[in-house]
Amino acid sequence: MLAGLLVTLAVFFQWKIADDALSHSRMQAQYQQALEDYREQNIHYTPANTVQWVVLRQNPAGYFVPNPDMLFEPSQLNDSTLRGTRYAISILKDLDALRAINRRAVAEYVLSLYQPQLDWKHPEASGEKAEGSAYAGFANLPGATAGVRPTMDALITLDALDLMDDPRLDLQRIWNFIMAHQNADGGFWDEHYPKYGFNSSMKATSFAARALGILHRRMEKPFSQEFSDRVRTYVRSLADEENGGYRSMAGKPANDAYNAFRAFISIFETTNGDESEKRRAVEENIDVDALVAHLKAVHYLAESGAFSRFPVIERQQPSLKATHLVVWLAWKMERMSALDTHAISKYVTFLQSARGQYGGDIYTTYSAIGLLQKMGVPSHPLPPPQKPEKLNTIPSYVPAVFFLAALLVLLVGHQAKKLELQSINRALSIQASIDNLTGIFNRQKFEALLREEQERHERYGHSLSLVMFDVDNFKSINDEKGHLAGDQILREVTAVIGGALRNTDVFARWGGEEFIILLPETDRAGASQLAEKLRKLLESSLFSEDQRVTASFGVTELLQDDDLDDFVERADMAMLFAKAQGKNRVYSVVSDVQAELMSTTCA
Repeated sequence: MLAGLLVTLAVFFQWKIADDALSHSRMQAQYQQALEDYREQNIHYTPANTVQWVVLRQNPAGYFVPNPDMLFEPSQLNDSTLRGTRYAISILKDLDALRAINRRAVAEYVLSLYQPQLDWKHPEASGEKAEGSAYAGFANLPGATAGVRPTMDALITLDALDLMDDPRLDLQRIWNFIMAHQNADGGFWDEHYPKYGFNSSMKATSFAARALGILHRRMEKPFSQEFSDRVRTYVRSLADEENGGYRSMAGKPANDAYNAFRAFISIFETTNGDESEKRRAVEENIDVDALVAHLKAVHYLAESGAFSRFPVIERQQPSLKATHLVVWLAWKMERMSALDTHAISKYVTFLQSARGQYGGDIYTTYSAIGLLQKMGVPSHPLPPPQKPEKLNTIPSYVPAVFFLAALLVLLVGHQAKKLELQSINRALSIQASIDNLTGIFNRQKFEALLREEQERHERYGHSLSLVMFDVDNFKSINDEKGHLAGDQILREVTAVIGGALRNTDVFARWGGEEFIILLPETDRAGASQLAEKLRKLLESSLFSEDQRVTASFGVTELLQDDDLDDFVERADMAMLFAKAQGKNRVYSVVSDVQAELMSTTCA
């Protein structure tokens, strides 16, 4: 009776421990799901980083350069400098950070390009102008020819700086200059695009419209109905009814996403009234729903979450500028619900190649900030999910104590029963530490061994590294060949990797297709070499059903005063970053700071 009672208590406590472990496993699973959701939803940007990135590029003369290392190189003052300066100022205005730069220097630079008395007239230009009108405009460089594009760039810059009331500017003359570029068909030409000659183009028309829109607001000067109607007639004439896009000019194919934005902005900016009236004018002349549907069908690249400028397959590639212009159109015309803003946000934030800089230059960073703001992407990260705490459960040794007590009671007359109970106890111990599928250590056993190795590391100061890897594209293997085939491949991967490890290395299944290796007496460099060896070994092996398998590896080394959770998470982040960089590669991480940077990129 006493032995039976003791066994009953032992079984109860064993059940209680298993139930607590199951509860903790559920919490861990919930945490892992929450962590995946967090990584998917934690899309944000840091305005301060972008502001700093832009400020570093201002020359004392006021203009901005692409590369701060060449800040004082004369070659940086060229035909593109005014445009780059406009993009830089637009970024800072969007981020409410114009006070971070020398605004007066920018104004003086822009005004140095102003030509207040243009002796300008062209017989082929038949726009709205009076005989003997006075003209003024801006050039890209001092002494160069003034044009519509540099005048637009200069006005956008001065308007952002709230310096349109500078007494040196004659807004009426600038108005006359832009208007004189309108042709009889309602479109505009620009001397800065000589390949078009004096022919109207959607590009020049959109530049003129944006410049006139600024003057219209600053001068409180209404557009004549005749002028607005001529612009709308021109825009309608370039609509391609067959494919839904817009041509760059008469006779050209409609194969450029930019022209959809240019068509919209040309009407929007040359319409009197508030934004609702401007939207109404656009709706009356452009089938906006059809245009957005065309852009999504022809230019949207779902696999990247971005729009391509060109529809031809061999020229399709994700474009920040094209994506920005499409989102700008949808935002102004209240069609944002038609776009996958989450996918677009992920695309933009993934392009952050330096702190605060996107895509490689000032223009793409300008497009990225414009996109992030129009889509309402937050400027602060979401709070991460809380890791579940270990349950205060019954000590694991308690069932063994009761089992031993029962064995002692039965020792006198029940030696056979004692042996049976000892066998059960050994089976329970093995079952608790071995992964059923692969036959290697399970996660619970690995964590226990990890704690032991950490104590040895603290005592003797020996190196301790961690390698985490994940089988690439494993879901597709399960989907195509079934879960039984997937399980067999996991067993074979285990055999391949295990055969290449030392007896002192601890190899365990972390969960699903993820594995983890603890390397005592090994620094990060040695662990990286081993990981690369294992990666090549997997890549060169042939598995069941002629399946080729690759894996992405993350490597890190235990640091002084390291928390074990941080140690494992750092390896996990390195592995995720290896996946984000294209899979089938090894990536090692040194510190929590680097891991945090990588977490932003992976998100």
